[in-house]
Amino acid sequence: MERVEGKIAMVTGGRRGLGKAIAILLAKEGAKVVITDRKDEGAGDILEEIKQGRGQGIFLLQDLRREDDW
Repeated sequence: MERVEGKIAMVTGGRRGLGKAIAILLAKEGAKVVITDRKDEGAGDILEEIKQGRGQGIFLLQDLRREDDW
């Protein structure tokens, strides 16, 4: 998946489940990942996993239902 090398990817709902798996895979493939979710529970664990794989990521609280969060 070289096409994501050096790109920035935003994964909404990335704190768990499929979103988490996508965020980790994108980071492994070289993307800088912005993970958003409406709760921050467990976000540190995901970021640590990305960091251990030599990836880069940040987490932002975002509730997609609230226009102000955009």
